[in-house]
Amino acid sequence: MSGGAIEPNYLYYQVNQFADDFENRIQNNSKKDEYGYSPDLPDDILVYLEEQVAVLRKMAEVMRAADYLFAGDHGTDNFMEVIRKIENKHKR
Repeated sequence: MSGGAIEPNYLYYQVNQFADDFENRIQNNSKKDEYGYSPDLPDDILVYLEEQVAVLRKMAEVMRAADYLFAGDHGTDNFMEVIRKIENKHKR
């Protein structure tokens, strides 16, 4: 079935898109927008926000795996293996 079992469908994709936009805003922190505004956030805040991007990306992967589990694409026999791979990928 390829996911879509948990409503709203494919919410993990939206979380990943949010992480992309969030990361883009962090990277462009000092650039002015069309109105001349720039957040110009201090480094300690930027470091914290970058850490949260990683958390969001990991959560999106866990959400996707859970969605696939409930859709029947992952079975109970391999779900925890998928989760372990996600956990290992996102170790700090």
